[in-house]
Amino acid sequence: MLTVRDAMSHPAITVRPHLSVRAAAARLVTHGFTAAPVVTAEGVVVGIVTEADLLRGRIPAGAAAVDPTPDPPVSDVMTIGPIAVAPDDDMAAVAALLLDHGVRVVPVLDRGHLVGVVTARDVLRRVASRELVSAPRRPGTARAAGPNG
Repeated sequence: MLTVRDAMSHPAITVRPHLSVRAAAARLVTHGFTAAPVVTAEGVVVGIVTEADLLRGRIPAGAAAVDPTPDPPVSDVMTIGPIAVAPDDDMAAVAALLLDHGVRVVPVLDRGHLVGVVTARDVLRRVASRELVSAPRRPGTARAAGPNG
């Protein structure tokens, strides 16, 4: 069985809740990610922010440029309480989870601590190399991120 630990991207690129939308977008672009976990100074995952979250409402209809109004903080646009997985979870089940929930990135938590992320690209890389094939879903492989992970 291929596990999350075998395929995850790590270390995870993260952003803080108070970071501006523009700064978070620059961080994603710089590192080539489409989303990032949002973590507190203590390292607790409180959300996830995607490219779509960062773009939504920033380009007014008919405008030639990005909206010049002050940037909101990431906490205003992030998804709170993202789905998370554990390092020993089955990658086939996580692939199904990504598809079922329409998400491209999930944080990987080990005893409540962020240790990486699994992206759709991580799954695709394993499928392309024939390391990942369909398997039945195991119950309990997905859970909401929180202080106890």
